[in-house]
Amino acid sequence: MSLIKLEKQDGIAIMTLNDPERRNILTVPLCEAILEKLAEAEADEGIHALIVTGEGSAFCAGADFGDLQAASEGDDAAVTMVYRSFMAVANSMLPTIAAVNGPAVGAGFNLALACDMRVACPEARFDTRFLKIGLHPGGGHSWLLLRAVGWSQASRLLLAGKAVDGETALSIGLADVLSEASGLLETAKTLAAPMAKTPRELLLRTKASLRLAGRSTHDETFAHETAEQAWSLSQPAFRSLLKR
Repeated sequence: MSLIKLEKQDGIAIMTLNDPERRNILTVPLCEAILEKLAEAEADEGIHALIVTGEGSAFCAGADFGDLQAASEGDDAAVTMVYRSFMAVANSMLPTIAAVNGPAVGAGFNLALACDMRVACPEARFDTRFLKIGLHPGGGHSWLLLRAVGWSQASRLLLAGKAVDGETALSIGLADVLSEASGLLETAKTLAAPMAKTPRELLLRTKASLRLAGRSTHDETFAHETAEQAWSLSQPAFRSLLKR
């Protein structure tokens, strides 16, 4: 059984964590499979967007407790691999959507946060879990969470240990769209559909610009976008409009 299923449909790749019996926890083999399948999707010129979801009742129940125990004894290789997997998603050049079909816990919450957008069903459950098991958050969790929901809600989720369902996630901006579980993937694909129709290089350059804007000044972003817009003026997508 493949721990990651990768399906390609109409310009969209759907990457499904496929270890439902273990609630899709981020074991080393599963994380290695994430890196492999993500690289495959990025290398495919026909793929414009990536959806990440989980098989079964959970999105991702976090890290393997045995790996955390090993890290407490000085062997952090497995935990480092977990970090590599969701940071690869966070740094993906493709637009990414998490289709959160159930609990997203700890490092699994990180995986959902690593995506650019999140679609959740009412049964989704976002739970930082770190402090509840005596752990400081890891993998940049606080950075991702703060930017997703702001200081007050991040404090409530992380410091007060509040877990939220899909409806609450939508109300605080943690989820962008709420969908019934039966239509979750279709909703995510509908969100991705306009991206699948956008010229790939234009789409990827625009995502890169959005990321740059998050860490740059207005003047730096202005200069970058001016150059990128000048490039786009010479591309077929724009020039075809001039012939109408």
